[in-house]
Amino acid sequence: MLKKVFMNDTVFVPISFILLWASAVWAGSGGTEFTDIYTTLTGWSQGYLGKTISIGAFITGMAIGIAQQSLMAIALGIGAGMAVQYTPDIIDSMVTALL
Repeated sequence: MLKKVFMNDTVFVPISFILLWASAVWAGSGGTEFTDIYTTLTGWSQGYLGKTISIGAFITGMAIGIAQQSLMAIALGIGAGMAVQYTPDIIDSMVTALL
């Protein structure tokens, strides 16, 4: 009987939305104890370490692309480099948009 009630769309959908909204309320607030590690990791990924990883991913993708005679590996190397460089900004803007 309980399974029938929770599997009904008229009950399941509103409950799932309420649970999602409740978790989003606390997503960007507090957590000052993690500020130091966030600053360190952001500095690493956007500093010289992130640039080194980006260049390494591009060179590796270029080498694999030459070996396989395909441009897809080069595109993946460029994508990995962009992900290392820009992901902290994207995450930061997503979290601050919730506040």
